[in-house]
Amino acid sequence: MAGLHDVAKLSGVSKSTVSRVINNEYGVKASTKEKVEKAIIACGYVANQVARDLKSQKTNLIGVIVPRIASNATAKGLDGLSPIIEQAGKHVLLANSHQDNGREIEYIKRFNQKRVEGILLYATHLDSALVKAIEQSESPVVLIGQDGSLFHIPSIIYDDVSVGFSAGQRLIESGAKNIGFIGVDSQDIAVDQCRFQGLTQSLQHAQLNSPLFHSRGEFSIESGFIQTQQLLIDWPQLDGLFCATDRIAIGALKAIAQSNRIAGQDIKVLGVGNDELAQISSPSLSTFSYAFDLTGKKAAEMLLDLIDKKQMDVSKLVMGFENVCRESC
Repeated sequence: MAGLHDVAKLSGVSKSTVSRVINNEYGVKASTKEKVEKAIIACGYVANQVARDLKSQKTNLIGVIVPRIASNATAKGLDGLSPIIEQAGKHVLLANSHQDNGREIEYIKRFNQKRVEGILLYATHLDSALVKAIEQSESPVVLIGQDGSLFHIPSIIYDDVSVGFSAGQRLIESGAKNIGFIGVDSQDIAVDQCRFQGLTQSLQHAQLNSPLFHSRGEFSIESGFIQTQQLLIDWPQLDGLFCATDRIAIGALKAIAQSNRIAGQDIKVLGVGNDELAQISSPSLSTFSYAFDLTGKKAAEMLLDLIDKKQMDVSKLVMGFENVCRESC
């Protein structure tokens, strides 16, 4: 295999000049550069990218940690961030934490070992161990979905309290008075606690009772189905149900149908996320839509600014949402 020595000998210049041409450095005459480039082609020389990365202290790698691959939010987020990273001449290293906070911390450490230039983290929740791992990271980290701004961690979050408040308003306007909430693990502050907080505030504002219940499960249709089966037994007066995600809500629709009640009539149901399945569920699911692709794009832009050490105007960006009205509410 041809090396720098062979290219230098054929072009009649020093190895350092060949290296400067390969790395596109300034100070090489156009005629010399052309001569070296012809020698490179003639020799069949292929530059060692690893060596070039070591020299420039750049790997052009961006680590992305997601909680689930099979997720509408994840898929659309990746669709949004990937083009921005590729346009910057960098490449994505993808890691799936399987909603395990310990794995998120481990991947931050592994990515640092691989010398990634930055990390985008779709965090399941934020605790002291994760904050410490981010603070110790040599690569800058941008959080997506959880608010780390109090710890000076750049973050992009969804307006989850407002979503919960709007859910309460929509359920009340549809005639519901006995309203419950199905969330997820309490450590997920955004999806569980903030959305429930907004719902509670909405009911209080309307001078109604607090939510009938705050049930917790997993991010799945099956979990929503199993929980709702039991909740319908425990709370027969239920006439309004707000679910933390569309997948949970779709499971709830199935359980309601099997209880010989009609979702959208006897029990109003709302989800969050505007999952593709929400359009084809029966009845079709009313929900809230987040711009997951735009969020991914903004997160990538924020991280690239951090890498380039550009002045950032904000350390936290809050993304809005849209009401999606269908048959269930």
